[in-house]
Amino acid sequence: MLVVAGMVCGGGADAQIIGDIKNASLKSSGGDGAHDAVWILADLFLEVAISGVVQWQRYTLEHRYTNPSVVSVEVMLQGAAQPSAYYILNPRVRANWGLFSTDFRQNYLLEESFDGVQHLRTDEWQVLQLNLISTDYAILRAGGGIIHEAFNDRNTYSELTTALTLFSKNQQWGGMAEFRTAEPRNELSAQVHYKLMERGAFQAYATAGLVYQRYYSQVSVWGMQGGLMMRLH
Repeated sequence: MLVVAGMVCGGGADAQIIGDIKNASLKSSGGDGAHDAVWILADLFLEVAISGVVQWQRYTLEHRYTNPSVVSVEVMLQGAAQPSAYYILNPRVRANWGLFSTDFRQNYLLEESFDGVQHLRTDEWQVLQLNLISTDYAILRAGGGIIHEAFNDRNTYSELTTALTLFSKNQQWGGMAEFRTAEPRNELSAQVHYKLMERGAFQAYATAGLVYQRYYSQVSVWGMQGGLMMRLH
């Protein structure tokens, strides 16, 4: 189980960030729904089947003791803020089982204004992620799913992700870079992890890094990131 808590201080003191994003959403094509995501996932399953999923999965599970994250449940809570401007919350759950992962995340953007706190939310489910590379020192993950806007017309779009996680030889140090892309938002983030403690199946890391989000090619949210990460495997 992985728990991440963090804060981000980012650029842009624009007090209309949420309003700009909502206006851009109204001008969008209305979402591609889950249709494209279904075809993306079907293609991933086909590629896995052709590659020999049984042998690949068996090989990955055999390395679970040298790479504990291969079989684990991760829960993350990430916070971000630009004081007196906007705040971001990212509760997230990911389950890993050898070759496969599934990942659900919510992205809350809150902004202070004269009318009170304005907010918007997106729900993001990476239905299937494949751990294409899974070694003691590196995991390369790619997947597809959907992103749902819980505001305006409540549009749903396809979303693709790619993530690379690296570990030092003794796993004292690590890091992750992740890219998410969908019509309403592109996101790039990178973190460095430092192990604070380990007790059996429990690990705790301090994290620091950067995050950047671009909504509808118009509105940017970015900042420095820090937090705490814990894993139970």
